[in-house]
Amino acid sequence: MAGFFFFLFANGHAQNLNLTPNTNSAFESIKTVNSGSVPIADPMAGGASVASGIVPSMDTSDLLRGGDTLIIRLTGVPTPDQGIFEVKIDEGGKISMPHIGNLPAANSTTVQLKKLIEDTYVKEEIFTNPNVTVDLKEQRFVDVTGEVRMPQRVPYTKDLTAMGAVAACGGFTDFANRRRVRLTQGGVTREFNAKDIQADQGRDIKLKPNDKIQVDRSIF
Repeated sequence: MAGFFFFLFANGHAQNLNLTPNTNSAFESIKTVNSGSVPIADPMAGGASVASGIVPSMDTSDLLRGGDTLIIRLTGVPTPDQGIFEVKIDEGGKISMPHIGNLPAANSTTVQLKKLIEDTYVKEEIFTNPNVTVDLKEQRFVDVTGEVRMPQRVPYTKDLTAMGAVAACGGFTDFANRRRVRLTQGGVTREFNAKDIQADQGRDIKLKPNDKIQVDRSIF
C-alpha cells in the first residue's frame, strides 16, 4: 500500500511528509520535528517514543497542573480542624494547607497529593490519623469542531478516544473528510485516517485533556 500524506503543523506552517504508514497506529511515524532529534511519542504505542532505544514516557494526562482548583476534604482530625478546602495550585506548582503551609502539587496525581498531605500531617506530629480526599473542581474537556453532527466540548475521561469523542458529538456528518481528521495534542497538530480506525478499532487514539479534534469538509 502506498504511503499517504501526513501534515505536521508548527509555527503556523504545515509540513507535508509522504511517509510509509505505521500498521500499529492511525498516525504516521515521525522521528523529528525540527533540526534536532526530538522524538514524538506515538499515541498508539503506549507512550513509547518513535525513536528506538527511548524509554517510554509516562502518561501525564491525569497529572495536576498549575491553575487547577482542588477540593480537599480533611477528616479524621479534631472537629475544629475538619473541613472542606478549595485551593488553587499556584504558578510555582504549590498549594497551602492549614498548619503545614505550602506543599508541591503540580505533576502529581490526586492520589499522590492525598498521601503527601496525610504523611506531612503525621510527620510533623499535627494529626495522628488524618483522612484526606483530593478532587479536581473543574471538569476537563476535549474540543471537537467541524463536520460532526453536534460540535461541542466533550468531558474528558481516562478512557476517552478520538472516535469516542466523535461519537459523543453524534458522529460525522455526510460531508466529513474522514481520511484526514486533525488532532492537536500538546500544541502539535497531526492528521489521522478515521476510516482506518473504524475498520480496526484497536488503532483508535487515546486522548488527553484539552486535546482538539477538527473535522474538515471533504472536497469531493
